[in-house]
Amino acid sequence: MHQNKLFTALFCFCGLFVQAQKEGNVWHFGQGAAVDFNSGTAQVSTPSSMYTFEGSASIADANGQLLFYSNGGGRDPIIGESAGFIWNRNHEVMYDMSFTEGGGFSSAQSAVIIPRPGVPNHYYLFTMEEIEFDIGGSVPGQPLGRGLSYFEIDMTLNGGLGGVIDYVPSILVPSYEGVCAIRHTNGGDYWIVVHDGSKGLAVFPVNVTGVGNPLFYNTPNATGSIIKASPDGKWLTCPVETAGQVLYRFDASNGNISLPYSLSTEINLVEFSPNSKRLFYITQNETVNYVDLTSADINASEVKVADLPVFGVINGQMQVAPDGKIYFLQISFVDNLVNLSTIVCPNTSPFVELNKLSFSTIGGNGFFGLPNFDNAIFRRDVDPPLPIDLGTDKTLCNGQSTILDAGSINNATYAWSNGVPTQTLSVSQSGTYTVTVTSPGCGIGVDSIRVDEIQLNINAGLDQSVCAGTPISLSGSGDGPLLWSPAALVSNANIANPQFTGTQSATLVLTATKSGCTASDTVEVTVFSVPMTNIVTMDTTIQSGASVQLTGMGIGVASWLPATGLSCTDCLDPIATPTETTTYTLTIYNADSCSATETVTITVTPPDCSLSIPNVFTPNGDTVNDDFKPLGASITSFELRVYNRWGVEVYKGNQAWNGKQDNQDAPSDVYVYRVRAQVCGAERAVSGGISLVR
Repeated sequence: MHQNKLFTALFCFCGLFVQAQKEGNVWHFGQGAAVDFNSGTAQVSTPSSMYTFEGSASIADANGQLLFYSNGGGRDPIIGESAGFIWNRNHEVMYDMSFTEGGGFSSAQSAVIIPRPGVPNHYYLFTMEEIEFDIGGSVPGQPLGRGLSYFEIDMTLNGGLGGVIDYVPSILVPSYEGVCAIRHTNGGDYWIVVHDGSKGLAVFPVNVTGVGNPLFYNTPNATGSIIKASPDGKWLTCPVETAGQVLYRFDASNGNISLPYSLSTEINLVEFSPNSKRLFYITQNETVNYVDLTSADINASEVKVADLPVFGVINGQMQVAPDGKIYFLQISFVDNLVNLSTIVCPNTSPFVELNKLSFSTIGGNGFFGLPNFDNAIFRRDVDPPLPIDLGTDKTLCNGQSTILDAGSINNATYAWSNGVPTQTLSVSQSGTYTVTVTSPGCGIGVDSIRVDEIQLNINAGLDQSVCAGTPISLSGSGDGPLLWSPAALVSNANIANPQFTGTQSATLVLTATKSGCTASDTVEVTVFSVPMTNIVTMDTTIQSGASVQLTGMGIGVASWLPATGLSCTDCLDPIATPTETTTYTLTIYNADSCSATETVTITVTPPDCSLSIPNVFTPNGDTVNDDFKPLGASITSFELRVYNRWGVEVYKGNQAWNGKQDNQDAPSDVYVYRVRAQVCGAERAVSGGISLVR
């Protein structure tokens, strides 16, 4: 509920609640049943120690906090009847009446509780006997039962849990079933109305001096039945065997009963409306009806409100409640539940809501009574506003919408501030929305709610692709704190532009948060695999001018760099003839344009320009030193001439001499040679002697 509107509503309607009091806000009844009205609506409450067949009473303080409750009395158990108990707010036994004190186990109104006038924190608990008191035999000394008795409870005892300080038994005997508390017109004193046997009604004054002597009225009466008073204390009613339901005028200033009026309809159960202008009842035909007590002809004013289920259901007692409704019990033998149904808007345009709350039973046994109160607690001369609550103010995020719900109210019309006439309103824009709910004859309710809209900018950037192992920066942006997820795939999950560190393709989510709103965007990062690349050739050293075979491996397009000295640059196996030390890089590109590289270094050393001539050789065919020639790594060509000791030329050529002369083995001797050789691009001439040894 919007605070400003709430204040306005309470200001406008504050006068409607001045008569409402919270002493009746907590009910305990039946077999462990309890209802709490402190939230404004009836809520099932737990726990409860209550055990009774019909009558019960409970009382709360001015703040609606439970004080104590009672089943009013008990009976010697024949089929499981309980003793009489008073329980404190902790649901512990404050007082055990046993089977000899208090009222009766199945008394329709076994008890009623009122504050003791003039004595703060003290309460009277009046109890009433049941008409079946002598089933199984009467209690010794109580031949007519206990009639009307009362207890006095001091709530200051036992640490505020209360305790019984007095019990006054049988102040009127015989008296059965009915006990009714009526507020005095002075607002502080009370009247207790009971049956005087079968002779009429007795009215006991209760004031600062205590419980006074009764006034007796020879009125149409039955032996015992429920007695009900209107919240304003001006009407009294009870059924009479010979006259049906009888209405009496009651004067709460002096306790006078007058003008009996018999209703023509057959009535089971009754209750007055909160404004005391109507008497509701359930008829023998299982309908909910009411008569208008302001009518000149009350019987002619009868109105049927609703039909009730007929089969498998028995109706129980009725009781007006703090929320302005009238509740009544319905015992279902189909599912062994006791349900609370309600008459809504009893002051104006009443309708029935069935089975609003449900209670289980013990052993399938139902219960028929609701707690008995001084109905002045529930007086409402004017209806309060309808309880419309749109809830707390809302925030919409990034174009979201929300449904505002004014609640379902029977026969109501709805008017939103933007003209929509429905119970619910779909909202997608900021603003203050007000609803006015009108239920014909049941009141008007107004509430407002503020809806704010927050736009969050968020952009995770364009989808990207990357080769495995290559770093890439994301390009996100957004309002408020940012968070990338999965966080493990980025270098820093809380900044807009972290580096992607994943090794596989991934969907990344960037989320922004602001004022309770979140917005997200995603980016796809595709990770391509890199090709396998390898150079089989190891790093090697060659002399200047030499060549080496390079052998590469890989699937894809090959590229060697630098191209200098290579036989090809786009093959896997080029011949390398570098003129200086060179590192060659092989790069393999796959179809996704991803690449991988490997390198090999060819070290180039200067040429060996030395020239050496052996001084002996042994051409004996053992393949070791079998010929004679100049030696040197850089010899490109040579001319060799050999002479014997007599100057005869025995060999001339550009190949090694094999030691033969005219295809005959030359003898062992010392020979003279002359060599002209091309070494490192220059001619060199050498002469000397060579020994041929055989």
